[in-house]
Amino acid sequence: MPRIISTPRLAELISHAGALPLARGKAERLAKELDAQRDRVLELQRKLDQDRNQYLERAAATARTHEERLAAAKRSSRLGDQLLNEAQERANRIERLADEKVRELKGEIARLKAQLAANPASNPEGVVARYRNLVGADVVLTLYVKARGAYGSTVTLLLVSLCSGCGYREEEDRIVSDTAESRTSFMENRFEGGKLKRWAQEHAETCRAVALPDLVTT
Repeated sequence: MPRIISTPRLAELISHAGALPLARGKAERLAKELDAQRDRVLELQRKLDQDRNQYLERAAATARTHEERLAAAKRSSRLGDQLLNEAQERANRIERLADEKVRELKGEIARLKAQLAANPASNPEGVVARYRNLVGADVVLTLYVKARGAYGSTVTLLLVSLCSGCGYREEEDRIVSDTAESRTSFMENRFEGGKLKRWAQEHAETCRAVALPDLVTT
């Protein structure tokens, strides 16, 4: 048996049927907007992933740069320590060499003192000249007879120039006839006695060493 629909209900259905196309159109617009929003979200996600990757790459590059600089600083520190150690070793070596040189000079001074104390020239003729430097040390010229000939006709003369301050020593010798004229010739010769006199004067003008008592020659 057919169902009878009331007029108000029928009117309501007719109204819903008329609104259906509008709803469908709105749903389609909403679907398109949703798709657009979804595409926008996907685009933003892609951009976010791209920015994140770029940030991670920059962070990694910064970390590598920091590590490289840190490694370079460590290398520089090691190099500085190495150079400092080498400089210290050189300073120690120079100090040792200086100490050795001082010992050698002291030994040479001691040898000269012993040599002077031994007085190898057996017959000193006396002081010929004496030149004083500005601080009181003397450069003394002393004439010695080193040896005499077998028959007494000749002598070996030795003229010594000795600084009582620094120990500087020069000497000249010659075998001459045992006469006053020969001795005078030896003392005045510009290449023998005269040369030592010039050297003694020049040394006294430049030497500033204070006299050492053990080297003073009377």
